[in-house]
Amino acid sequence: MSGSVGVGGLIIGMSMLVVFSMAYQAISLQIDSGLDRIDEADEPAPTLSIDDAVIFTGAIVDVTINNGGSGYSAGGTIQATSGTGGFSATYTVDSSGTITSVVITSHGNYSSVPALTVSGGGTPTAVASLTAVRGSVVYANMTNIGSTTVDHDDMWLYLDGQDATQFSSVYNGAINSELWFSGETLSLRWFDTGLPGDERLALSVGSTIVGHALG
Repeated sequence: MSGSVGVGGLIIGMSMLVVFSMAYQAISLQIDSGLDRIDEADEPAPTLSIDDAVIFTGAIVDVTINNGGSGYSAGGTIQATSGTGGFSATYTVDSSGTITSVVITSHGNYSSVPALTVSGGGTPTAVASLTAVRGSVVYANMTNIGSTTVDHDDMWLYLDGQDATQFSSVYNGAINSELWFSGETLSLRWFDTGLPGDERLALSVGSTIVGHALG
């Protein structure tokens, strides 16, 4: 009989330890959650500003290489032979002087697709054939005027309130950083945005939303 009492007491004791452990874990989770909410409450909401924003609906967003030609030298540029839109690009060549890739340095703004030519690329043995592709480019400057550091992944862009786009997926900054610090101004060049009728750019971070008309 005494052995049964001892085993029963042991079982009860172990059960009490399990209950105590579960209660302790639940209390710990509640404390951690409460501390997290306190930390979030202590951090002020971001304060942002879109300083200026403009959209070019006739920008050159890409160049198609129909034929790379041959005999070109590195160091030349690609220019538009018609219009006054301000397009320019650089290119790379292979060992035969064939243009293999194009990097746009200025998108410009054109009412129609301009013809393109290579300038300063030596004397080619076969002339390259290049085609400009028009699209839209949004240029904007925005400043973090608050005291909160913002992660680029937490920033979202909208055109006319539609098609949310994560800021980090379209931003290419001069400084390799994924954080937007207090007092820092970011310069956005968001190209190939699609519809030319966009009239307003909006930026959101959490519950903070700011907007600016597109000039």
